[in-house]
Amino acid sequence: MANQLPSVSVIVPTFRDWESLEKAIRAIQKQTYSRRLFEVILVNNDAENMHAEMALPDNFMLVNESKPGSYAARNRGIDLARGDVLAFTDSDCLPEPDWLENAVRHLTNGAQRLAGRVRLYYRGSRLNWVEKYEKAYAFPQRRYADEGVSVTANMIVWRYCFDRVGKFNDALFSGGDTEWGRRALEANIPIRYAPDVVVLHPARASITDLLTKRRRLAAAALKINKPRNSLALFMSLFRGVMPPTKHFRRLYERTDLTLNEKACALALVYLFKIYGTWQRVLLLLGRHPERR
Repeated sequence: MANQLPSVSVIVPTFRDWESLEKAIRAIQKQTYSRRLFEVILVNNDAENMHAEMALPDNFMLVNESKPGSYAARNRGIDLARGDVLAFTDSDCLPEPDWLENAVRHLTNGAQRLAGRVRLYYRGSRLNWVEKYEKAYAFPQRRYADEGVSVTANMIVWRYCFDRVGKFNDALFSGGDTEWGRRALEANIPIRYAPDVVVLHPARASITDLLTKRRRLAAAALKINKPRNSLALFMSLFRGVMPPTKHFRRLYERTDLTLNEKACALALVYLFKIYGTWQRVLLLLGRHPERR
């Protein structure tokens, strides 16, 4: 029976995060899917430490990719993958034991691409402002799937999807999963949200981490949707400083958030919106984008 199931290649990029990677390795080792049917490709993307050595299970491998960026690292994993299915997650994620088993069940029952659930966990019971924002906004995979895309923290697809669509755009340091998902949608490859295909992800707790993310997203947005003319640029920047009115109703309707959590999330949404707009201005003036 097992030999009728597809083989899976799990691809995990990592960048100077060995402690988290070791936890991810332990979580992946606990998979209920037969270890004879999956391999794990860990891709070290740290050009300053290209000879890292770790004691690994026999179905794991650690390889290096010197080109900066997580999408270059994922492409390196794709090149090496031997599986019928490609499963993507990140080095700070902890897949649930039935992650692969449930994903394969969806795929063998007609799904072509999966957006799995990304469930946050927190440092403690009292959340700070950033964690409240994360609770409200981080990894809305159901909505992403409705839009035809998925984050690579938890994306599982048949290998032929990449054969048809091509690999990730490794010129992007952020947003490459969305860009690839749109190409897959244009190729008429549907996506299914799979709430039982779960990875755990730590909620960001530092404002610095979220500002870094906004800088990366600003650079990706300019690469993917560069304004066509001065008027389009002006309108884009103008919208970037307007109050985020569409978020009022979304947050108001959320029953899983307290009033305090909604207020904190809304305040940070506006802060990040203005900050992201300012970063786009700096990039247009010639600042180089960050790789992380």
